[in-house]
Formats: sequence, C-alpha cells, structure tokens
Amino acid sequence: MAEQPAKKPSESPKEVLDLNSLSGLDFGPNWADGSQKKSSSSKGFRDGGNRHSGGARPSGKPDRRGGSRPNRGSPSHSKKDEGEPSRHGRRNAPRSPDREQLFEPTLKVDLYPQDEAFEALVKRLRSTVRTYQLFEIAHLLLEKPERFVVLVTNFAAKGAAAAPLYFSVPGHLPFETEEAAVAYVLKEHLELFFEVEAVEVEAPKGNFQMVNRCGMTGALLGPPNYHRYQEFAQKHYNEKINGTSYEKFISKIETVKDPEVIEVWTESMKQGFRYVLKDRSEGEPEHFETLDAVKHFLLQNRKDKVVGSGESIRFAGRDISKLPDGDIRKSVEAYVLQQQKFPLDAANNIRGRLRRHKFTVYKKGSKGVSFVCAVKRKFRESGTLFTDSVQALIEFIEKNPEIAASKLPKEYIGIDTEKQRPDKLVVSEEDIAAAKEAAAVPEEADQAETTVAQSSEVAPDAKASTEATPKDSLSNDEMKRLNLLMSDLRWLIVEGYVTEYGDGRLFAAPPMPEPKKDKKIEAGANKETVATEPMPGIEPPTDSSVTEGSAVADEKNDSTTEQLKSLENEPEPEQPKE
Repeated sequence: MAEQPAKKPSESPKEVLDLNSLSGLDFGPNWADGSQKKSSSSKGFRDGGNRHSGGARPSGKPDRRGGSRPNRGSPSHSKKDEGEPSRHGRRNAPRSPDREQLFEPTLKVDLYPQDEAFEALVKRLRSTVRTYQLFEIAHLLLEKPERFVVLVTNFAAKGAAAAPLYFSVPGHLPFETEEAAVAYVLKEHLELFFEVEAVEVEAPKGNFQMVNRCGMTGALLGPPNYHRYQEFAQKHYNEKINGTSYEKFISKIETVKDPEVIEVWTESMKQGFRYVLKDRSEGEPEHFETLDAVKHFLLQNRKDKVVGSGESIRFAGRDISKLPDGDIRKSVEAYVLQQQKFPLDAANNIRGRLRRHKFTVYKKGSKGVSFVCAVKRKFRESGTLFTDSVQALIEFIEKNPEIAASKLPKEYIGIDTEKQRPDKLVVSEEDIAAAKEAAAVPEEADQAETTVAQSSEVAPDAKASTEATPKDSLSNDEMKRLNLLMSDLRWLIVEGYVTEYGDGRLFAAPPMPEPKKDKKIEAGANKETVATEPMPGIEPPTDSSVTEGSAVADEKNDSTTEQLKSLENEPEPEQPKE
C-alpha cells in the first residue's frame, strides 16, 4: 500500500526548511569510506542494519545515489534478499542456495572398523613403530566404506526400550518395517528361493475402458478394475521408483482412455511368469503364478530365511549404497559424513580395540590429543646410564625436541643425507586381502603364529626410522658412524625412550628426577636399628621381660605374660559329641 502524503506543516511560510543544511550528513555505512573514522552514532546500529538506539525506524531513507531506500515492509523489498527471521527477531543473512543441509539422523548410528582392515592396520602400525594421532587412524579407516561396519539402533524414549529394527537375511540390510525387508528380498534375492520362467498366457478378459499409467516412468500399470492391479502397482513401485513415498507415487498415476494404449497393455499381458520353488519339501506346491502367492508362501514356510529383527542391526559399510532411499540411508550417510569431518565417536570406538591389541594410547598437550603406538613409552631417570653412543644420542634429542629423523645425521654427526619423508600410513587392498586370507582357514601352526604376533607389541622386522641415504660418498669411518647412529636410534625408539611421530619428528622426554625416599620409611628403619643395636653401656632387655606390643618390661607385664603362658598350656575342652 502506498504511503499517504504527510500534512503540510502549520508553521509560517517564512520558516522554510533549508535542505542545504543536510549536505554534510552521510547516510552511508562506515565501511564505505576507509578514511572516515567510526562515528559515535554508529553505536545505535547493530549488524549493519538501520536500527536506531531510540525512536522509530525512518522509512525511505535517502542514500548516496539519491532517492530513497525501500522500506523493509514495502513490496519492493524482497524477503529472499533479507533472509528469514531468526528466533531472536533479527533477520539472518540470506542462505546460499548451494549450501547443503545436513540431514538430522532419525536413529542412532555407530561406526566400527572392519575386521580385516583393522588387522591390516595393526600389522602396519607394528611394522613402523611410529606414533600416530588417534584421529589420523580413524580418518584412515573411514576413508573407504569397505573399511568399516555400521551399527544402527532406534532411539529409545526415556525409561523405555528401543523399538526393534528388521533386516533382510539375504544381504543383511536394516529396514524400519518387516514389509520393507520382505519387499527387498523379493526384488533382489528371489532367485535364492525360486526359478523364474517366462510362459505364454491368455490375455486378460474383461471390459477395460481405461488403463492407468505411471506419471513418473510412463509404464502401463493396468486397468484399475483388473484383479491384479494392486500387485502390479506395488511391484512397479518396488522395482522402478526410488526416493519417493508410495502415496506420492499413487498421486502421480495417470488415467488413459485411448483404445490403442489399452490394446498395448493387453498384448503385454500375454507373456507371464511362473515361479518354480527350489528346495521343495514333500507336500509343498511346485510353482506359483503371482508374487503375492510367493510372498505368502515365504512368510509361512521360509520366514527365518527371509527376514529377522533385533534391537541393533550391524551391516557392512560397503552395502550403504544398496540401502533403499529412506530415513535409514539418509541417517547413515549423514553420520558418516559428520565422522569423516570430525571422527570423535569413531575414534572412541577404535580406542578400546587398540588397547586390547596391546597398543599404547595416551594423551599429550594442553588440548589432550590422543596418540597411538605399538611401543610402551619409557621415561629415563636422571640416574639411568646407557652406553656412550646411546647416552650421547638421547641427550642430543632431549635438547633438540621435534627434530626430524631425516635431519638428525646432519645436525648430530655432520653427515648430509638425502631428504626422505616417512611412508604415509596406509591400508592397501593387498594388506586387507592378506588379512582376510589368513583369517579364512588358519591351520594349527598358523594359528599359533597369529596368536604370538597379536600378543607381540613390535614386529621383529620393524623399521623404526627413515633410512639415511648419504648424498656424497662416505669413508669407512663415516659410514660406521652413520650406521651406529641409525642403530642406536632404532634401539631407543623400539625400547620406548624416544618417540618417532608419523611425520618423522623425534621426541625424548627430559630425564625424570630420582624418586625421593619416604621420611616415614627412613624413620622406621632408624627405629628398628636402634632397637636391635643397643647403645654402649646399656644392657639389652632379655626376651622374658618383653611382651607383645611393649618396649619396657615391668612386674605387671611379667605377671600378664605368665598368665598367658599358663592359658596356652591348658588342655582344650572336649567337644560335645553329636
């Protein structure tokens, strides 16, 4: 609605407003002119808007281009440009159209490492003896769906058990309803139970004035008055329609009354299918003519091989793409994407399993970053001494923390080597295949070797540092010094005194001070010494004058001792016979 013109002022014509006096005012934002300092009046604005600290907001403010700015309430002001109002009453910035909205999971999702991928990772960690961040390991396992498994559980209301989920026995995929699980088996795994044969049948007989057609695919479904129409519609939806509810699919169906189209459907119905039962028992039918009959038979006689239920359903991550479009798939995909960005939950699920494999998991730094290594850390005490070469090396690393292993020969013994970076932590498909093959059918000897390998913390052929390759030819003496350096470094890393991180950095904790002796223990030791070694000139007390819990004997103690001895020598009273 257009604004009404304001009434003329009642002032005298002589008192005319001089617009030239407004020429010095600036109605533009402060950031438009970099040389202009912020005005104190800008405190009345918030978030770059036109909101004053007091008074009503003016409508149609003039701008630098002349004219007036459109009022926020005017039709010319687009709601899309301003953004949706927030819960605090302010207008948010416009949302980018390509900004992806993250789906809020409708059920609880957890991710765990796949067995073969985890065993391959464990083998690689033991062979390198390097220390990696727990998040780095989690990222590696979440990099491909083949490396993790998914566990889904319905959210439970407070004080109530979670509702069960259903799963298809073939494929072991989760579903919200039993009907959806059975429909998946009929669509994807029908050949496990039946042989499907194409047969010639008679065309349907009846007065068909119209035929329904799918508005999404254009396929003919059949006349609505045909007795198998609902079966055809359900089958078409299960096999051809994805990402749309059944109700929306039904609403898109078109009705066609063209006789030629009806004739096309009639001719297509002359070819039918027969479902021949496999593993048939005595008394069971040989074949079925319709999918409804097939479904009814399976639920009555093969239900345990078709569908199951449970509070939590576990399935392989590689099968996420096989899930039908729905809340379960969207929840899993949203959770996987979240964990790939920040794998906090996945890392916690891996932590306990690594500890069961004898790995050391510890936190370091003010942020509490978790690290993992196959070696148990050791802290050198100030009084601990090694051989001369090892002692000198660990003291050098202590004084130069975070030094790269590739730079150590140059900095420590003055031998320049090629710059080499440690191999990146990877889990190859060959490693997973080897772990799967080893776990398939282990013999007794192989099983014993596997048990020893799992209990071992470090692989015998562990490469504990980057190999040092000299740039120039070295003399025999220089080569011996370089080999001794790498040998000492490997020993310190394998023993746990030096940490080599995944990027090649070396770290050795400063030596720990010797533990202080407990003053109470020292006092007790001195007291015992005084009691057992009498001072010169003083005769030690005799055994007969010392009673339990007393240091000095007197007449009273002597009498008590005699009474106790007499009681000890008395015969025990006879026990009453039963």
